[in-house]
Amino acid sequence: MSRRPTRRVVIGVQDSAAGLRALRCGVAEARRRGACVYVVRAYAGGGPGAGYPVASARIDLSVRAAHLAREVLLRAVGAVPADLSVHAAGVDGSPGRALVAFADRDDDLLVVGDAQRGGIRRLVSGAVARYCLRHAVCPVLVVPAPALARTSGHEITREAQRLIDAA
Repeated sequence: MSRRPTRRVVIGVQDSAAGLRALRCGVAEARRRGACVYVVRAYAGGGPGAGYPVASARIDLSVRAAHLAREVLLRAVGAVPADLSVHAAGVDGSPGRALVAFADRDDDLLVVGDAQRGGIRRLVSGAVARYCLRHAVCPVLVVPAPALARTSGHEITREAQRLIDAA
């Protein structure tokens, strides 16, 4: 008798407004789907230059990345959801590649934040989301940053000044 693997919602963790929003959306999707949550943080692998043997450095970085993923989850939703099975993982590699490699099942859902910006900054932002959309074997949910996070500092300053002047 073969047991069907548990459905998974894999959430790429980044400590930003878009990342926190993606975590909240991913947790909501896991509830809706009756799936396990995997919060995943990518890290660049350590080597002999880090002062440790390669295996020790990778284990240490993996544990630290998983710990950071759990901390960011707590920041996003307040507590580890008691109604969901939640796992934290640190994965060696660049964020896009690491997330796509982790979310390797057809029935996974990969959730990533996308901090879209205007002008020249748009060329470098959103690279992880674009990579995941192009290479993932599972559906990908790209969650935009909240409107305030997409607003430039100059626009916020102008709006604050307008409100002060109107008062």
